[in-house]
Amino acid sequence: MPSRSYSDVAKKARVKWSPEAHEIAAVLGEQLDAEVSDQIALGHDLTAARSSAHLTQPQLAVLSGIQQADISRIERGLGNPTRDTLLKLAGALNARLTFVPKHQDEAPQS
Repeated sequence: MPSRSYSDVAKKARVKWSPEAHEIAAVLGEQLDAEVSDQIALGHDLTAARSSAHLTQPQLAVLSGIQQADISRIERGLGNPTRDTLLKLAGALNARLTFVPKHQDEAPQS
């Protein structure tokens, strides 16, 4: 039996979906893309903060009490850190967590 790729099998299955199923899949896909994008941005921010503090991942691990492997996953956008993890990392970096608009044009109007 010839091997089939996942995308071939999925494509064949999607043909049978209802219009509602296609709509749900599209919405969920957009949400997943947004979450992944946010995780990657968080990872880049952590990497930048660590680099500007002149720390390696192992050094940050010692200072924060967070395992180096977890720091690596977060920096690569693969981790889903808890609030406590983020607070420990921020404390070790002598930083604080803040919320900022993604784009200047999204800032709330006064």
